[in-house]
Amino acid sequence: MPASLHLNRCQPCWPILALLGWPLLSAAAPQQLLLSPQQISRAGIATTPAVATLAGNDTPAGNDLVLSGTVVAPPGASAMVSAMPGGVVQAVHVATLQQVRAGTPLLTLFSQSWLEWQREYLEKSSAARLASARLARDEALYGDGIIARARLDASRDAAQLAVLAAREREQALRSAGLDTTALRRLRDSHAPSPLLTVRASQAGTVLELPVQQGQRVEAGELLARTAASGPLWVQLQASRAQLPLLSVGDLLQVEGCAKLRVTAISPVVDAATQSAQLRAQQVGQEPCLKVNAFVEARLLRPAQKAGAVGGVAVPAAALVRRMGEARQEYVFVANARGFTAVPVQATPAGGGMAWVRGAVAPGDAVAVRGLAALKGSWSGLGPASDAPVQGGK
Repeated sequence: MPASLHLNRCQPCWPILALLGWPLLSAAAPQQLLLSPQQISRAGIATTPAVATLAGNDTPAGNDLVLSGTVVAPPGASAMVSAMPGGVVQAVHVATLQQVRAGTPLLTLFSQSWLEWQREYLEKSSAARLASARLARDEALYGDGIIARARLDASRDAAQLAVLAAREREQALRSAGLDTTALRRLRDSHAPSPLLTVRASQAGTVLELPVQQGQRVEAGELLARTAASGPLWVQLQASRAQLPLLSVGDLLQVEGCAKLRVTAISPVVDAATQSAQLRAQQVGQEPCLKVNAFVEARLLRPAQKAGAVGGVAVPAAALVRRMGEARQEYVFVANARGFTAVPVQATPAGGGMAWVRGAVAPGDAVAVRGLAALKGSWSGLGPASDAPVQGGK
């Protein structure tokens, strides 16, 4: 490229270079930039050392990675309580927004159908006991050669059908709310009741009670809706620039509230917003998160070592590109003769930092300020040298 074109493109650098007293170079810029300490000082060039470890201990990774999203209830957190048999609401034992435990009575129904279910269960249970006793007797008679095998088979089939019918009615009663103790009490007392107590299936908060005392409800009608106590989920949005910094298992911090752990990252980017959806689960059960609330979460970065990611960490502001090399990135590394432009491969590390791989070692001084003057010299303006020096330090 002609030197005049370089000069035209670097006209904004001329005042700085004139101040330094740097002569013009040819278009072929060397990798070694020859600068004296006085020139470095006048140009305001500042450096920072490359590091092998980024501090962590769950410290924020910087203002550049804040995600926003909405708190949602995980699947299964909301439970619907419905009427198994129809009936009339006799009493309501709880109120909305009340905390309940698993098994807490919610309301009581008066149900003729419930009375019939219990009667049928008692009948089927009695028939199953009689069929089992008949089978035991026929097995003994068959063993003594008194009855034929056909009669034994008939007794065995009858016993199996009777037990199956009894278990079917038992399952219906369990689904309606009777536990093992209540079933045993019913079998012993043979005293069915038309009153059915509907209980909470899980611990949580009563969100909805759409019935009232004296109301008639049909079988399957909603009686109450509860939200389980437990960790909530947050659906977050991440831009394409933020996605490389995130992975499943990362910790996020909602300011003044709970920590979140990333559990899933969508592989699809929304065409309209150019963002991808993330799902994070609450760590612990702090009550500060509320369903449908809008929240912002900041990435928490654990300590990172160069051995885990390769290379060393430098400020992202130290990365530069040379004119005509859109994909190759460089850093300016200080040495005894000035600075060397070192090609590197960079990976974002968050918090304004980047991991770089190349001829940069921990402790090397990397330029982070005054880059305009360095790039100007690199493009063809600066102290002359007899020959290009590649990678000299």
